[in-house]
Amino acid sequence: MTEQNWTENNENEKKIKIDSSYLENIHQTKNILCKFGSWTTHLESFREQFLSAEPFEHVVIDNFLEESYAELLYQLFPPSSHYEKWYFYENPIEVKYAFDHIHELPEELKNYFYYLSSKQITQMISEITNIPDLEYDEYLHGAGLHSHPRYGRLNIHLDYEKHPYSGKERRINLIYFLTKDWNTESWNGSNQLWDSQVTKCIQKTDVKFNRAILFKTNDISWHGLPDKIMCPEGIFRKSLAYYYVSPLKKMEKREEEYRKKAKFVKRPCDPYDKNMEELYEIRRNRRIIKKDMDGLFPEWRKDL
Repeated sequence: MTEQNWTENNENEKKIKIDSSYLENIHQTKNILCKFGSWTTHLESFREQFLSAEPFEHVVIDNFLEESYAELLYQLFPPSSHYEKWYFYENPIEVKYAFDHIHELPEELKNYFYYLSSKQITQMISEITNIPDLEYDEYLHGAGLHSHPRYGRLNIHLDYEKHPYSGKERRINLIYFLTKDWNTESWNGSNQLWDSQVTKCIQKTDVKFNRAILFKTNDISWHGLPDKIMCPEGIFRKSLAYYYVSPLKKMEKREEEYRKKAKFVKRPCDPYDKNMEELYEIRRNRRIIKKDMDGLFPEWRKDL
């Protein structure tokens, strides 16, 4: 191993969020299935829904967690006064708070990510999605706690394809809603799935407490919540994001052709804007920073 490879491997190890020894302890000491709803006993039905869904494979699972556990996570979700420690995306493409240092969370909120990483739940998700080699992502890259404030959004996009640390392929998104009494009609915030040419929205999943949406990520899985969220100040669209991966198999692609960041596009209803297109191009390679905004959108505010 070269010195450069050793350094890269050492740096990647520091980014790991799912501790293997703690996960093994979860396996041995916790009744994991009791934390989840009755969907775990109806895998075939959910598999049929998932595989036949349009515009691409997905399924919505209500009562995803056992009721008392869902209520506990709702109570444990950090208040907005803690968001100063979170990463804040604030640009015309995405407005949201995100946090992935799960070992700083209360135990049972942290354990949610370990339960999803367990052999039992990973195997069940594998059965529903018909992906036999599904694995948990030990880095939780892009996953964790998400919270969208008033004027929040996430424009239509494809997720990264090749994991920047493990080199594996992102296969499945699991988005779990932890918001109560969300007024979708007035506030927006639905998860949208678009057709392969990004010409129209095919499916909307409203925000509902204890609901999860499970969907495949690939070259046609355009999704997002592009309509500006209009909830009152102090109200947040809260969710827990978790992603599954599998060994990379698309060997026909050259290294530079793999998406390693999200690819955003405009909708047909969005006016063409040269600066927005430049912002999309920047986002394909890295996060958007203040210098980018100062150069392209110096007067931008999230309420615009």
